[in-house]
Amino acid sequence: MKSKIWKFLGFLFLMMIVVNLILSIISTILPVRFESPSSVVEAPHYFNFVLGNFRFSLSQTVLDTWVIMLIIIFLVRKGTKNISVENPSKMQIIMEEYYHFIENTFLTTFGKHKKNYIPFFSALFIFIMFSNLSTFLFPFIMMGVTENGVKTIKPFFRTPTADPNTTIGLSLIVIVIFLAVSIKQHGLKGYIKTLFEPMWFMFPLNVVDIFSKVLNTSMRLFGNMLAGLVIVGLLYSLVGRGMLQSLTHDMLKGSFSFSVGWPMLIQLYLDLFIGIVQAFVFTILSSVYVSEALGEEE
Repeated sequence: MKSKIWKFLGFLFLMMIVVNLILSIISTILPVRFESPSSVVEAPHYFNFVLGNFRFSLSQTVLDTWVIMLIIIFLVRKGTKNISVENPSKMQIIMEEYYHFIENTFLTTFGKHKKNYIPFFSALFIFIMFSNLSTFLFPFIMMGVTENGVKTIKPFFRTPTADPNTTIGLSLIVIVIFLAVSIKQHGLKGYIKTLFEPMWFMFPLNVVDIFSKVLNTSMRLFGNMLAGLVIVGLLYSLVGRGMLQSLTHDMLKGSFSFSVGWPMLIQLYLDLFIGIVQAFVFTILSSVYVSEALGEEE
């Protein structure tokens, strides 16, 4: 057992040396600078686009979200293409199991309304999970930003759910559905009357309760994912600046990162485990809110 541990540690050390040497050689030959993955802790980067006379900017969060949406669309189309009862494909089997997972986990109290809400909660869970895991699943997808003739290479994916705009937007969608179902159940006047129950002076608290649902779900998801980014960013920030230049007498450029390899073990826990748990928590709370609005009919 000890020999395996030492071999594994030796492998990580060797990988650290090899990766740093390769990146430093590229930085020496080409006008390229590699930035540490700790940059994901910073605010989302903005990209400027020009289409004729029209100029616009898109944040890194928006672009990452669009890429994740395209990945989900591709997987769904692949899983639902050439559907067969007798000879289903592997992707079709995975999609069917995912369908049953959503139905049996989040919609057990929806009764006859299950089929109406399976598409929404299926999309909600998989989008949040992919967003939470994007930095972990695609660590080698990079982007280049040119400044003063030097191209800076940095990670492209920054967890979209570590941006409050994403989490608040998702929470608002859930609350809009909650309000729509409640008004459909009681009518507009009937729903307004429920805000004064059980006593008229409870109206302000009932209104605050609606807004607290948004803050409860959005801030929990945002806080956990941002905290994971900060911890992982601190691990990746262990960099020896100027170390390679001094050791090689300015023959090689670039910084030497001491965090190649081993932080992935901690990132496995922070991104994979916590990311899946937070996607589950957000979706289960959302299903509870919608089920609450449907509760009286059931």
